[in-house]
Amino acid sequence: MKSINQFRLTTAALKRLYLDKIIISENSQNLNLILKRNPKLVIALNHGPMAGALAGLIGIADVFQINGGGTRIPFGITWRNFYDFPVTKQILSYLTQVDKGVNVDEASHLLSNTEFTDCFIMPEGELCNFGNGLDIQPFLSPRFIELAIRSNTPVLITAHQGSENWAWPLSINNKLKPLFKWLPKNMQDSFDESGIISIPKPYRRKLGKLYMSFYLYRPKLKSTDLAEEMNERLKQLNVEADKVRKQMQKMVTQLSLERTSKHSLKKNNSKSE
Repeated sequence: MKSINQFRLTTAALKRLYLDKIIISENSQNLNLILKRNPKLVIALNHGPMAGALAGLIGIADVFQINGGGTRIPFGITWRNFYDFPVTKQILSYLTQVDKGVNVDEASHLLSNTEFTDCFIMPEGELCNFGNGLDIQPFLSPRFIELAIRSNTPVLITAHQGSENWAWPLSINNKLKPLFKWLPKNMQDSFDESGIISIPKPYRRKLGKLYMSFYLYRPKLKSTDLAEEMNERLKQLNVEADKVRKQMQKMVTQLSLERTSKHSLKKNNSKSE
């Protein structure tokens, strides 16, 4: 198990390659206080496009180190099929600190009964392949909320904005949409909603500034409230997950407005000089 500080060389190298500066939103909650007051967290991070996960993880590792979270020991939940292939298995095992895709029971055990302090998850999952990188895609599953409830742990909603520049959003003409009927239902639903396929760009382009924001969310449900029957429980969890998604969208939208405002101000200042 490695702490975030033990990833500092990797974080610094990746930041040097891909980011010039990380800017925390003026509307963000105080991350330093959140980390001090909450020894364990379930961290729900927006994905952006497929390549955007890298920017989000670089950003959060960097700001955790700056805000007193360097000694925290996180693990991550990602698409379990990544662990089936030699190259991605090595990379993901290093980044997530687990060597397989874990389910809710396993994640709850890791968070409650081991030295791990935090669980990172990007609830949009592979649905990041659709949309413009700014609109939060539907969550694949609301069960990260169950993880938070069972572990008596709040959810740190984390938003980043800027990584959408690592993808080309391609709008699909309605006449061509039937060509994508082979997609699994959850992907089909997301594609139908947005009508956009996100085409990844090569990683060689530096993003420049990455904007980030944090918000602590405490689920209203308690473990004793959770229904035994899975379909009923999922309905309960979806209510909470929908609140997280709406808050995440609000944060990304605010970050985009702040970024546009700062860019316009800089442009106007340049003209007046």
